[in-house]
Amino acid sequence: MGAEFSEVGEFLLYVLYIFLAIAIVLFLFILRKKQSNSDFDKHYTKVKQSQYQIDNSLKYAKEKVEKAKKIKTEQAEIKEETTKPIDKTAKVQEVKRELKQQKVIKKIQKKGLPVYRNDMPVIDEVKPNYFEYFKGNKLLIVEDNKINQKILLNVLKNINTPIDVADNGEEAIKKVLEEKNSYDMILMDISMPVMDGINATKNIRQDSRCDNIPIVTVTAFTSGLEIGQMFEAGANAFLTKPLDIHKLFVTMLLYLDNSKSDLPIQKEFDIMGIELDEIMKSMDVEQDAIKETITEFLDKFSSLEYRIPQALDDNDLREARTLLDELDMILDLIGATRMQKFIEDMRASLNSAEDIEYYKVLFIAQYKALLNTYKKYLNSL
Repeated sequence: MGAEFSEVGEFLLYVLYIFLAIAIVLFLFILRKKQSNSDFDKHYTKVKQSQYQIDNSLKYAKEKVEKAKKIKTEQAEIKEETTKPIDKTAKVQEVKRELKQQKVIKKIQKKGLPVYRNDMPVIDEVKPNYFEYFKGNKLLIVEDNKINQKILLNVLKNINTPIDVADNGEEAIKKVLEEKNSYDMILMDISMPVMDGINATKNIRQDSRCDNIPIVTVTAFTSGLEIGQMFEAGANAFLTKPLDIHKLFVTMLLYLDNSKSDLPIQKEFDIMGIELDEIMKSMDVEQDAIKETITEFLDKFSSLEYRIPQALDDNDLREARTLLDELDMILDLIGATRMQKFIEDMRASLNSAEDIEYYKVLFIAQYKALLNTYKKYLNSL
């Protein structure tokens, strides 16, 4: 039994040795494999880094080449621009256009006060305090009816300037010619005792010192004969009784300015429908940027006060639409909301011949006032 047990023990010991040897071999194999994978990973990483560096170098080189090409192209364009012959014809045409525009402006300015023979157009939503815009202007009311005098004085009280009253044409002549009062506008009735408005207007117009005083007929006559005689005598426009403050406001915009007024600029903005604060918020711009835009507007678009009416007088509707389109774009940038809406309506109505004169007068009245208000705004900064 002991010998058999000894043989079994030796057999098991040999098996154990064999398993141990196999285990050592497997361990060495796994260790070798792991080492090999680690070396491969390091090598792969190194290769990737090298490739990345190469790609970057190629990208930089490509960008450098493209940049050099761009510079070369720009230099070639500059050289071509500076060496190509000047188009003298185009230059001459440009100069001629500028001279023509200057002649148009001077021609219109020499005409003096505009004359509007039709029923005066209206601006919607005129409030009594809007007449503050004309603060500082001196007016003469020539009217024999005390009730009508009070109505006019009540409407114009917001001007905050003493308003003279004459009961007839003779008194009006005395105030204007003998006392030499300097009036900015005369509101003249037609039918009055002692001397009517027609003869009073004729006498006033005989004195050249009164050439620049607008005389506006305010009358209950609607037949047209007396109004026609007033225009022959030298009147500039007419208003019918009962007085419409919307038409009176347009008339005063047409013939007066507010250079004498010390009205706060924000009130002027409210009257003219200018929403500068809103446009600054919506566009997220500072006051300096808006100031530059308004300065550019006044520099480049002030002449439209004359050019657009002249285009309408010449029946050049294409030119008028082009100028209105240009104006519309910049009005949007300076917050001139009401004027921009008016321009849109005006542009859409140019096809109707009967509306052209109506819109022309409204344009002249509002645009002149708009320019003055923006000038005052820049001076207030």
